[in-house]
Amino acid sequence: MFKIGFIGAGNMAQAMMQGWSKLDANQVTQGAYVRHQLPEQTQAWQVEPFQSISEAALVSDMLVLATPPTALTAIADELKPILAAMPHKIVVSVLGGISVSMLEEALGRQAKIVRALPNVNVAVGQGYTAMYAGSQITAEEKGAVFALLAELGRVDEMPEAEFGAVSALAGSGPAFVAGFIQALTEAGKAAGLDEEMAAKLSVQTFRGTVDKMRQDDLKALDLAQLVMTPGGSTAAGWEVMQAGNLNGLVTNVIHATMQKNAEFE
Repeated sequence: MFKIGFIGAGNMAQAMMQGWSKLDANQVTQGAYVRHQLPEQTQAWQVEPFQSISEAALVSDMLVLATPPTALTAIADELKPILAAMPHKIVVSVLGGISVSMLEEALGRQAKIVRALPNVNVAVGQGYTAMYAGSQITAEEKGAVFALLAELGRVDEMPEAEFGAVSALAGSGPAFVAGFIQALTEAGKAAGLDEEMAAKLSVQTFRGTVDKMRQDDLKALDLAQLVMTPGGSTAAGWEVMQAGNLNGLVTNVIHATMQKNAEFE
């Protein structure tokens, strides 16, 4: 039996709990420590409450740090001696802006640390997670963590230097995609559809477009060309979109997100 212990149960932790709750409960179990009561929805995912950080650390095979970054010092005070005495335990951190070297400084240079950057879509097994393993992680351990994260969606191992861009694009990206879907919905309403129908059409169009691209291994512009007939109605709308510099707008959105992320590092 492999036990995953969470320290913290905010939005990202809950998304991971929900995603992992679909695993065989006879093979993988979950528990979490929070300062107060666990959120009610975690009961449906069979997440066991821990009474302390120490309890979570002692009984878990893999710890997921999912608190605000400012809590690292307090967490480390309890975790460091346990990790020193039980060096086989793996720590996966989703703390924003906290590098592996910072984690090693706080938790001990011998600590087995993986830094992960998931997005909220891990809740439904369609997430994206970037990961970077510390020097104490063996190839076998890294493979085991990778496999667990892969249960939540796509995983890529990459340098920490790229985490800022990944955070803006994939971490914050679901909000921006949702914003575009909302814009389509509002446009549908303006064209005469009621709000419910406009929203259904917008979501289904986005879902089908992504599935079509994945199934046929199409790039975005390849699919756009399939839909457009030169001089046709789709091409007319495409020209308006390009004239409005959609690419430039999205680039500015990502840049602003990265700048704000950098303020917390």
